[in-house]
Amino acid sequence: MRRVEINGATIDVLPVVKGLVSEESAVERVFELVRPEVVGISISPEELEGLRKKEDYDKYEPSDLEVAYGDLLSTFGMVKIPPPCYVKALELSERKGITIVAIDMCEEHYTDVYCNCVGAIDLLRESFFVRRLTRKKFDLSSPRNFVLDWDRKVNASNGFKKLSQMREQYMTERIIQMASIHRKILAVVECERADGIVMNLEKMASRG
Repeated sequence: MRRVEINGATIDVLPVVKGLVSEESAVERVFELVRPEVVGISISPEELEGLRKKEDYDKYEPSDLEVAYGDLLSTFGMVKIPPPCYVKALELSERKGITIVAIDMCEEHYTDVYCNCVGAIDLLRESFFVRRLTRKKFDLSSPRNFVLDWDRKVNASNGFKKLSQMREQYMTERIIQMASIHRKILAVVECERADGIVMNLEKMASRG
């Protein structure tokens, strides 16, 4: 967990591995440690609404890329969809009466940013990556190292890198908005975006 203090507010960023069931315990521990006033999770508002509909969990059909990710991630333990880290954050927030906020872009905004960042060459490279996936080697030394390595390879093209940076900046701004109202914020963020968000927050904190 990483902590940043901005204008009297304490922001704790918990990096999580999406899909890994064992991450539930990490979320529980941090909830007890931090006792946040508000929780932000790195999904869209539409995805948060989907998390509230447990009866629909089994209806989700993962893409080929998501299936491959899950297969490799299962090296480290049981894997589930939707990501247990977010499901647990929602459950704990509702149980404790804590406000939970989706800090990622809404689908419409994401689509606009995606179209502005990702071009034909980026899509072509992604297609090649998927087709050659079985020949790729990944860092399986730990769950965190795997997801970071996966992210580097999946988002290797300039367009997807830019898209990731735009998401990080957007989520940083949402967290800052939360910090203008609340004093104790917990942000549950996928490992792949956590470092960028913390870096953005630290830059803002240094400006005073």
